[in-house]
Amino acid sequence: MNHKALLQLGSELMFEFRHGSMAADKALSDYFRARKFLGSHDRDFLADTYFHVLRNLRRYDEAISSAFQGTTASEPRFSSGFPVTDEIAARAWWPGEKEVFRQRFADRLMDTLRLSVAAIELEYDSAEVLAEEVNRVWEQLPEKSRRFMKAETLERLLARSAELANMFRTSPRPTEEDRAFSFPSWMWSSMAQSVSRSERTALGESLGGQAPIAVRVNLLKTTIEEAERVLNEGRIEFKRGDLSPEALILSRRVSRSRFPRMQDGWFEMQDEGSQLISHYADPKPGMSVIDVCAGGGGKTLHMVALMNNEGKVYALDVGQQRLANLAKRAYRTGAAIVDDTAVLGKNGEPPSLEKLPPADLVLLDVPCSGTGTLRRNPELRWRFNMSRMETLLRTQESLLEIWKDRVKPGGLLVYATCSLIRDENEAQIDRFLGANPEFKIEAPENSKVELTERGEMRLFPHRHGCDGFYSARMRRSES
Repeated sequence: MNHKALLQLGSELMFEFRHGSMAADKALSDYFRARKFLGSHDRDFLADTYFHVLRNLRRYDEAISSAFQGTTASEPRFSSGFPVTDEIAARAWWPGEKEVFRQRFADRLMDTLRLSVAAIELEYDSAEVLAEEVNRVWEQLPEKSRRFMKAETLERLLARSAELANMFRTSPRPTEEDRAFSFPSWMWSSMAQSVSRSERTALGESLGGQAPIAVRVNLLKTTIEEAERVLNEGRIEFKRGDLSPEALILSRRVSRSRFPRMQDGWFEMQDEGSQLISHYADPKPGMSVIDVCAGGGGKTLHMVALMNNEGKVYALDVGQQRLANLAKRAYRTGAAIVDDTAVLGKNGEPPSLEKLPPADLVLLDVPCSGTGTLRRNPELRWRFNMSRMETLLRTQESLLEIWKDRVKPGGLLVYATCSLIRDENEAQIDRFLGANPEFKIEAPENSKVELTERGEMRLFPHRHGCDGFYSARMRRSES
C-alpha cells in the first residue's frame, strides 16, 4: 500500500483517537487489531506518523497556520487544547453546513496535512507525492468551503508547512522553546524550571523522542544470567540497563506472546526509572510495607523481590480492576507476601481494615501530571491543563497528610511522582517537611544514581535515558 493511501487510514485513526477517550497507544493497538490486512510497512508508517504528530502537534499546527496565512509566527502562541489550530479548521467549511459533516471533513483535512508534514519530516515521501492525498480530501469539501484557496496551491502549502516546521525546530529562540519542542506554554515553563537553562534543549529534544523498552528480571523466579540466556535463545536483542541491576533494555518491541518465559513470571515490563523508585525506597526483608497507589503493581512486585518474599506488602488503590489484575500478576511472579489488596476511599483514605497497622515503609506513588512519561504518552500535552494541575496538587498534599500517620515511629515515608514539574516534587515536599518536623529526608545507603544535596532522587530522560521521576525518602523520628 502506498503512502498516499496510508494517509487516508492515518487521518481515520487520528479522528477516532481525538473523539475517543483512549490513551494514544491503546487507540493505535485497537485500530491495528481491527485491520488485520495491514502489513508491517503499513503499520510502521501509520505508527511513526501518528506518534510524530502527537509529539509535534503545536509546532506542526503553527507551521500550517503560518503557511495558510503566508507569514511566519514570530512570537510563541499559547496552545491549550487538541487540535491546537481550531481557527484553521474553521476556515475549511462554510457556515450553514451540518455540524457533524463540517467537523469530520475539516478534521480530515487538518489531520491529513499534519500527517503529511510528519511523513516529510520522517523522510517517508515528498510534498509533491503526498499533496495528491491532501488534494483528494480538499475536493471532498463543499464547493463554498474551497473558495479561499485554489487546489493548485496545496502542494506549495504542504511544502511550506514542512519547511516552517523544520525552521521552528532547528532555530528556536529562548522565548520560542515551547513551540520548538511542541508544548503548551504553561507546561514547558513549569518543566523548564527543573533544569538549568543550558539543559533545556536536551530536555525538550529527549521528550520528543521514543522511550526505551525496558523489562525487569524477576529475581524471585530466575537470575540475570539465566534470563539473558533465554532471551539470547529467543533471538531477542537487548543490553543490560545502566541504572537498575535488574533492567534489560530491548532493541525493539516484542509482543508478550512471543516473549520467552513472560507468562512464567520471569519478566515484567517496567521502565528503568520506575525500577529505581523501589531501589530508592530500599525495603528490607521482614519489613511491613504499604504501597498506597499501587496501580498495576509494578513497584509492588519489585519491592517483594527486593524483600526476598519475607515480610508483608499491602497493595492499595482506588481502582478495583487494577487491583484484581495485580493479584493475578502476584500469583504469576511468585510474590507470596502481597496481602489481600484493598480499595482506597475516593480521596485516598485508608480502607477500614484492622489488619492494616502502621508500617515500616509507606510508598506514596501519587497521582501526578505524568510529564516524565511524555515520550510514552505524548497526548498528555494536549489532554492536561492547569485546572487539572491545581486539583492534583491538592490531592498530593492530602495524601501526604492522610498517610503520614500510618508510618511507624522510626519508619519511612517515600513520596514519588513521574513528573518533571517542581510544584509536584520539591515544592510539595518542602511544604510537608515544614509542617511535619518529625520527618527528615534520609538517602538510602547505596543509591543507584546520584542524589540531590539533601538526598532526593531526580531522574530526567535526557540525563538518565529513562522516564522522568522524583522521589523523596523521609524517616519519621522515633519519638
